[in-house]
Amino acid sequence: MNSMKISQEQFTPLMKQYFRIKQQYKDTIVFFRLGDFYEMFGEDAKIASNILGLTLTSRDKSKESFPMCGIPYFAADSYIEKLLREGYKVAICEQTGDPKTAKGIVEREVVKVLTPGTYLPEGIKENVYIMAACPQKISYEQGKKGIALADISTAEFIVYETEKNLFDEIERFEPKEIIVPKSLEDLLKFENLINQKIFTFIDDWKFDYMLAYRTLVEHFRIASLKSFGIEEFHPAVQAAGALLKYLEENKQQTQFKQLKVLNLSEFILLDGSTKKNLEILSSLDGDKEGSLLWILDETNTPMGTRLLRNALSCPLLNKAEIEKRLDGVEAFFKDYALRENIDKILKDFPDIERLGLKIKRDNINPRELKALKDALHRIPELKKTLSINDSPVIQDLSNRLYELNELVSLIENALIDNPPNTVNEGGIFRDGYNSVIDELRVLKNQSKNYILNMEAEERMKTGINSLKIGYNRVFGYYIEVTKPNLKLVPPHYIRKQTLSNAERFETKELKELEQKILSAEEKLKTLEEELFRELIKRVSQHTEQIFKNAEVIGYIDFLCCLAKVASKYRYTRPEITEDKVIEIVEGRHPVIERLIQLGKLPEQRFIPNDLSIGSEDQRIIILTGPNMAGKSTYMRQNALIVLMAQIGSFVPARQAKIGIVDRIFTRIGASDYLGKGQSTFMVEMIEVANILNNATEKSFIILDEVGRGTSTFDGISIAWAVVEYIAEKIKARTIFATHYHELTDLAFSFDCIKNYTVVVKEWGDEIIFLRKIQKGGADKSYGIQVARLAGLPQEVVLRAKDILKKLEKKEFQTFRPKAKQLDLFFQGDPIVAEIAKIDIENITPEKALKKLKELKEMLKND
Repeated sequence: MNSMKISQEQFTPLMKQYFRIKQQYKDTIVFFRLGDFYEMFGEDAKIASNILGLTLTSRDKSKESFPMCGIPYFAADSYIEKLLREGYKVAICEQTGDPKTAKGIVEREVVKVLTPGTYLPEGIKENVYIMAACPQKISYEQGKKGIALADISTAEFIVYETEKNLFDEIERFEPKEIIVPKSLEDLLKFENLINQKIFTFIDDWKFDYMLAYRTLVEHFRIASLKSFGIEEFHPAVQAAGALLKYLEENKQQTQFKQLKVLNLSEFILLDGSTKKNLEILSSLDGDKEGSLLWILDETNTPMGTRLLRNALSCPLLNKAEIEKRLDGVEAFFKDYALRENIDKILKDFPDIERLGLKIKRDNINPRELKALKDALHRIPELKKTLSINDSPVIQDLSNRLYELNELVSLIENALIDNPPNTVNEGGIFRDGYNSVIDELRVLKNQSKNYILNMEAEERMKTGINSLKIGYNRVFGYYIEVTKPNLKLVPPHYIRKQTLSNAERFETKELKELEQKILSAEEKLKTLEEELFRELIKRVSQHTEQIFKNAEVIGYIDFLCCLAKVASKYRYTRPEITEDKVIEIVEGRHPVIERLIQLGKLPEQRFIPNDLSIGSEDQRIIILTGPNMAGKSTYMRQNALIVLMAQIGSFVPARQAKIGIVDRIFTRIGASDYLGKGQSTFMVEMIEVANILNNATEKSFIILDEVGRGTSTFDGISIAWAVVEYIAEKIKARTIFATHYHELTDLAFSFDCIKNYTVVVKEWGDEIIFLRKIQKGGADKSYGIQVARLAGLPQEVVLRAKDILKKLEKKEFQTFRPKAKQLDLFFQGDPIVAEIAKIDIENITPEKALKKLKELKEMLKND
């Protein structure tokens, strides 16, 4: 900070106080409270003025090298958010001393340091996670990694260990800030794979295991980490301890509810590519509209919204847990009246989980406490509504709700109907709640009458009819006399202020009355604040029940939301199995279907399609057909149907049998990362490599146009080899969409591969997309027809047709006959190669006959 070089001797005591505080928070922008403003000085001011669009000024014009700027304290949130988005931390420095009793300047100190992971924007419903990651060795890719996650707004604290790539874990939880050892800084910057602004690098020693161990047992008030079963999870303990220490250093004094150990084997991991390609939480444009969340989110409560987002990010793997959710959704699905009543009860329901935490921290305001009371007031009605339904799932939910009638009455009897959102301004309690408050209010409220009576008496005594008694915050109460009447002023009037056309005075009686009135106001504010703190202590005895209610209400909202969507869009309950077969009858893409219904897409209606995959004779589908025919939609809709089933949702299909998948992998479309030295084709190959290295036979893979980013023969070779590898090594359920018709020949070599195509109707030069999937392979791509539909000049279209005819007649020597192209994959005659593969000792008569027919077909095509 350049301004620190200036001699501090020339500054006022106030500025010396600022320098002392700034010295402790060098890596933050200090918001220094002065009256109704937060001021910034020196380098902080320069940075802030540039980002926030503020004008730089100076406390002393002669010190132009030491600039300053400020913002109103009541509008600070939007400014803080902008600074955090740019990767800066903000230290909030408040007055902590009482100006009335202070000798010299008022004491100030930093009460909180806000970082991207500890700032909660107003009205946000989803979790705001801060993550700490500690690798077993200095690498973010290989070996075990300890992960700790905290949401200070809900007091949630999670730890786990994983062998997965760190970036997969970041994609899973989407934290706002990630704490990592400083020794990883160069590595992460070198890779430059994600936005560096969300990383905070801290000293490696803060990840020390013994230090972390002590921090955890002290925070959670336990004797040993054996209580949580993580004593031997060294990287996880290190990450958790470092995270707690970081929050403590930044004045985030959060007492977390419990330490939750996450078992990753219970959830599907959705990598970044899959979440993006399937548009689960946001569309490819980054908007909520057009995403799966957009379709499913009809929640009424913030708790339900968080649960839905978390469910979509972490689908379930355990059949029993999936069935449990489906049972709940079905119970609400079957009872329309119940759903309607719950909708009314939960409409605009506040975030009682976060309000409960505010009570625990003693930082709730009267208006928020009133909102909590109004919410708790609805719980008896909610229990009664649920109890009418005889479903065991709904009965259980009803039984788990707490009716906090005494607490509701306590708050109801205490607070006025429209309390303020601050504690120290008074006007909080009802008349009759406290006798002393009532007496002080009478005095305060009657002060106007006292002043009017005194004013009338003074006019009568002095004969000055224009005399008036007024008040301002600087001079207090005063008697004002215009200049023409000054000769009538009595001798006992004491001059207080001179104006251009009047004089202001005070008297002993007026001074005593002022003291009485102001004392009453101050006492009233102080007493109301004290009583509100006492009220919060009494309410805080019920925080555990409030948290449990929040959890149950969030789950009710989540189930009810999924049932509502299922009823509205004609979804059905899927059958969940442990085997590998996925059978979907008349499946639909939930988002595309809805966009068509809203008139945002030109189609008249959505055409449903079937899928059967996972059996020994159909594990891989080679899907061919022209662009725009619906291949990508078909693949995505089936992946989304599987995903929806495994979060416990009904699905857009007439019937669905889902063999649980352990992961969903997608490779659709391509993006250039030229600024990072990665071409479209390189990105494609990295994504394919990730799939081939991590998929298992229980995975579901959808691949689109693999190999299109390079030359034709290179692309076909790669695509062919990828399909072979999946068929022979991984054996995962796979839909492989391609324009390489040559790949359909793979069905002759592997019993598990079947060809499907999108039906297209030709009408002269016109093509009509029927959006229907059927068995068989396409024999051409219709690329020229699609190009014509796109608006290419007629001359170009005609020339392309001419070239295509020549290519098909093999007039260009650069292309060889189809049979010869197979030499890319087989050495020598392909039919001989096929015969050589036959296992004569083990082949059944039926398979032998089938193979003979295939060989005859190959001879015909040769």
